[in-house]
Amino acid sequence: MLLKWQFNLLTALGVAALLLVLANALLFTQNRSVQVLLTQRQQFIQQTVPLEGLYRDIVKALAEMAVKGNDRQVLDMLAAQGLSVTVNTPPAPVVEAAPRKGEK
Repeated sequence: MLLKWQFNLLTALGVAALLLVLANALLFTQNRSVQVLLTQRQQFIQQTVPLEGLYRDIVKALAEMAVKGNDRQVLDMLAAQGLSVTVNTPPAPVVEAAPRKGEK
């Protein structure tokens, strides 16, 4: 037969174990839902990586057309997306002086 303090101790340990099992089940469920969300995000990223080159080409073409046509609305739209467009002026052609008569 158990003494009263032994019975109380075993009951308290049983309740603590039950609470730990319930906490474990709750954490498992929460972790599982976070893992599903993370997997979905990872899949989205993996599917969009191959499109990065295409997006870069589209932005480049938009910027070139906006600069050629002096389209301020398109340039403003690109700027609103965090893309700054700078116009590179072509370097001036180098003109060599013709040798003077009698020089080599």
